[in-house]
Amino acid sequence: MTSRRTRFATLLTTLVVTLPLAACGDGGGTESAGGDKPFVVYFTGDYSGAVSTNNASLEAGIKIAAEEFNASGGIEGRKIVVETANDQNDPTKAVSLLQQRLSSGTKPDLVYPGGSSAVSLSLLPILTRQKVLSVGGTVSTLLNDPAKYPYHFGVSSPGKDYAPALISVAQSKGYKKIAMLYSNDATGQSSAAIYKAAVEGAGMEFVEARYEATSLDMSSQLNQLRSQNPDALVLNGYGTAALYTMRSRAQIGWDVPTYCDQLGSSFPYLKNLGADQLKGVNVVLSSATLTTSEHHPGLAGFIGKIKSSPAAAGMSSTGWGLYATGHDALAVVVYAARQAKSTDPEKLKAAMESLAKPTEAPLWFNAGPAGQYLQYAYSGTNHFPTAGADTFQYVSPGTYDGDGFYSPGKA
Repeated sequence: MTSRRTRFATLLTTLVVTLPLAACGDGGGTESAGGDKPFVVYFTGDYSGAVSTNNASLEAGIKIAAEEFNASGGIEGRKIVVETANDQNDPTKAVSLLQQRLSSGTKPDLVYPGGSSAVSLSLLPILTRQKVLSVGGTVSTLLNDPAKYPYHFGVSSPGKDYAPALISVAQSKGYKKIAMLYSNDATGQSSAAIYKAAVEGAGMEFVEARYEATSLDMSSQLNQLRSQNPDALVLNGYGTAALYTMRSRAQIGWDVPTYCDQLGSSFPYLKNLGADQLKGVNVVLSSATLTTSEHHPGLAGFIGKIKSSPAAAGMSSTGWGLYATGHDALAVVVYAARQAKSTDPEKLKAAMESLAKPTEAPLWFNAGPAGQYLQYAYSGTNHFPTAGADTFQYVSPGTYDGDGFYSPGKA
């Protein structure tokens, strides 16, 4: 049996180890769930499929943020540790891996729930039951349901915030009918519902066709849409599906004005297609990622960290914005924890829903210098950021320069 003196010595040793860590917080008397335990961020994404480069950029952004905040005391005195899982962009596999992680006996403090809305939607019911906070960059409108998913928050604009950029262009050009081709999955269906509501709400006709996510040729669907004589086409695609839709469009010789949705816009078209295949094509970009915009004063330093990271090569494909999405997912939680003076999930959730607007450059980068493009003004009924009128704009397909800024091409 352990003696009283031995138990006291053990307690004293524990205090000696943990007190310096607690002293790294934002002040004395801070209440932190987990005490001296690490603040575990569980990041699940595709490490082996078509969008693995995107995943690597997101992960790198989160790890840069973890290193940055750990250097200043962690999150309320707790060291941030990032764990990763390869869900292969498969909702079923993502659920299995998460359940294995939860059955280990300890819950992660924060989850980045996948690189696609389909994966996020598969994980949120589990995270809700476990009362685990999640923050991600997937944008399906179905994810922004605080009544159903009270512990989930988005750091990227929901799909509906991109539609006004299309409507603005359509009205300026006098379009009357707009077609849309989209993937027959949760992500594509959500995007189609958004654009349909926006187009019809603006008094224009909307026609649609869908393809299976595994399809390699979308010619028949595009011909179906062309037969209805639309003035413009909206294309939805994730990863290589975006390339196949564009190749099919070129193959049937249809150069109707084409506008990619937010997912379709992320594909590096100029690196994979010729100018003749991209005639009339436009992509929607965050204004913050263009060289002509005003930027966060700390962005140059962040870009420097990206360049020195193991995932630096991905910047030519994703720009700095996707790294910032990963970074911002953690940064906004750190900001909320400082406001709540706690990492307790309930208190973090409450703080997220009432974030004080930063009076200086925020901890996150995608929003611009002072949140002028994107604001994390969450509430009890809205868990996604708020976009401004100039947050997004359509430009011709281009490439990212050496610092990860988007330069529109001439296609």
